Amino acid sequence: MYDWNDPDLVDRLTRSSANQGFNQWLGITPIAVGNGQVELTVRIRPEMTQHHGYVHGGCVGTIADAACAWAGVAATGADVVTANYTLHFLAPATGELLRAKGRTIRAGRSVVTVEAEVWAEAEGRDPKKVAVAMASIAVLPQKTPA
Repeated sequence: MYDWNDPDLVDRLTRSSANQGFNQWLGITPIAVGNGQVELTVRIRPEMTQHHGYVHGGCVGTIADAACAWAGVAATGADVVTANYTLHFLAPATGELLRAKGRTIRAGRSVVTVEAEVWAEAEGRDPKKVAVAMASIAVLPQKTPA
């Protein structure tokens, strides 16, 4: 389905995410990772909603941030952290699933510029784009053995 998917990279990022408490609680699931791109999903649960019943912005922001960072890994193969990101909410997120798609715009030696879109999905309706993000992802220096 994805000619750019790298199963080894999916496995690496799945294992890394499983060791991160918030990602583990949120339930981030990689669908495809590779070639500077990523697609992730999160099942929407009641404890992720705010007082109007929409998915809390923090959850939407987290999957956008993860898509940006993972796209940076997919572009460089390196260990990365988010240096900054800007998130724009476009619509309330409701439904059964959040889907984030991240894409590398430019991969430099120390900073990767990426963008992401977050979609809300539900049975019987077209996916709705609910947020967009742009981020600078810092490439961490490789650790040298002592």
